[in-house]
Amino acid sequence: MGADRHSQRGLGLWGILFWLALIGILFWLGARIVPLYYEYWNIQTVFQEQIQKGSLYGTPQELRQEVLKELRFQDLQRLDAKEIQVKKVASGDRYRVWAEYRARVPLARGVELVFTFKPEATEGG
Repeated sequence: MGADRHSQRGLGLWGILFWLALIGILFWLGARIVPLYYEYWNIQTVFQEQIQKGSLYGTPQELRQEVLKELRFQDLQRLDAKEIQVKKVASGDRYRVWAEYRARVPLARGVELVFTFKPEATEGG
């Protein structure tokens, strides 16, 4: 009977604590990282929506101002005006809007994750 007792090994207290800590850390990281991607997707959407109206703007500067205005309206403050680039595509009256920015997630003192995002939209594809 004593031998049967040793063959039944399950998840002990330390195992439960380990898995709870691991799950907690993953949720904590997710809560800090997911908003960055949500913001990126919103910036990408603003670029795409404004680029679809590209033929309404006479110059790249006008389109850039509209993109900035929409980003501010949606409270997407991560991008500076200098980071947003707008160029006319060589094949006609189409535009390309893009930016590159970094987002930092502090984890502990002196430790952080750095994400680089590159939202982009081109009129007509």
